Amino acid sequence: MLLLTATLLAAPASAYDVENLKPYPQTMNGKRRIVIDLPQLADEDRARVEISFSKLLENSDCNLKSVSGTIKEGTIEGWGYPYWEVNSNGAIVGTLVACGNTPTKTERVFGEREMVRYNSKLPLVIYVPDGLDAAFRTFTTPGGFQTRS
Repeated sequence: MLLLTATLLAAPASAYDVENLKPYPQTMNGKRRIVIDLPQLADEDRARVEISFSKLLENSDCNLKSVSGTIKEGTIEGWGYPYWEVNSNGAIVGTLVACGNTPTKTERVFGEREMVRYNSKLPLVIYVPDGLDAAFRTFTTPGGFQTRS
């Protein structure tokens, strides 16, 4: 069973100096770079990172919503380092339930999600279009595999 250990919005990392980020361009295909600094864990093989992208909605109603778009993994040519690129125009898709007099709220709406390997030795780099944010959360298991016969 996976245990949720953290849910955080991505913020530019400070642990990686300019030299470590040199292979990753500041922008790619008109999208800005967001760097996530993962802390070192005792056993990183037992952890995974779920990455996504999000948008903050003002005056949101009772309908279920998500941000349309995809996440594509790429590799920095010549270096072999992975990165992820969000392809989205920021459009919101959702249900069309009549909400009645339900008050509106501000909420964060997420897009497609992808589970990736936990690796604190490399920055987790995500390129996102303007108007969207990168988001992530980490999962760890309390032990090894369980078997059944």
